[in-house]
Amino acid sequence: MIAASVLGLPAILLLLTVLPCIRMGHEPGVAKYRRAQLAGVMLILLALCAIVATIWFPVCAHRETTIVSFGYSLYAGWIGAVLCLVGGCVIVCCAGDAQAFGENRFYYSSGSSSPTHAKSAHV
Repeated sequence: MIAASVLGLPAILLLLTVLPCIRMGHEPGVAKYRRAQLAGVMLILLALCAIVATIWFPVCAHRETTIVSFGYSLYAGWIGAVLCLVGGCVIVCCAGDAQAFGENRFYYSSGSSSPTHAKSAHV
């Protein structure tokens, strides 16, 4: 679980630098998408570490003390690990080349506006 926590912070920081509103100098778009894929892989590793930790604990606890109920924190750990796994897979699969995303941009020019902003002359 400690390894998952250590992997989580850099993965989230990498994902924050990939956001479209953040630009880091004059970097090419390919570097941004490589960082996204790296962050996705780190999230997948985080999820695998969390899954191992949250499965290992109840197995050992059940062998030693025959506990059947483990509490909500264990279930929250399982749900969080599965969500991180799904999120990492989505990020890795959806992060593509910058050229593929650049072709889908459309620029619209603003229409001619009237000198007054009133909708009707009878206001």
